[in-house]
Amino acid sequence: MADDPAYRGTMTRTIVQMVDADTDLLHTVQKVIDAPALQRMRISKSLAWLPAEPLDRLKQIHYDHAGQDAYVAFWRRYMTGIAENPLFRRLLEGGKRIFGNDPAGLLKWMPKGWALSTRGCGTFTVELGERRATLVLDGAPASTRQSSTGQTSRATILGVFDLLDVEGKVEVDDTRMNDGHFEMHARWG
Repeated sequence: MADDPAYRGTMTRTIVQMVDADTDLLHTVQKVIDAPALQRMRISKSLAWLPAEPLDRLKQIHYDHAGQDAYVAFWRRYMTGIAENPLFRRLLEGGKRIFGNDPAGLLKWMPKGWALSTRGCGTFTVELGERRATLVLDGAPASTRQSSTGQTSRATILGVFDLLDVEGKVEVDDTRMNDGHFEMHARWG
């Protein structure tokens, strides 16, 4: 259905490839997510829409299995890896040309990246200040209302810092996650 929460195939395929490279994590994931769902994620076309629920379950399983620090490290690697993805490469390169190494520029474009890679998964907004930003995910569907969602967003922002070689910190406020609301408070420099 057109309004059902979904992720682009390029996103799910890349994530499952990273999970496949960690046999311990893959074994844990395979206990909970059925083989056909994993296979659909592995072979999906880049622009295809895949239901969000299996990937959301995979993320929470991974979070519970690895712990917060290892989970965030995984997603930081994912974020820096998407700089090579054709869907996002031009967006990132354009942002770096326009804004240089100021994270504000790329963070300002995060809602565009979210809109390209998700459907029915809520909306991101960004409020920028002096070497700080508040990113808000609102309207997150039920399958994403879990701790891993806030930490995935945190890691994505940290990945932006990594891409720009900038030191920064991100705090997550997920106290309203049951309402589909997450806030990430970032500071750098």
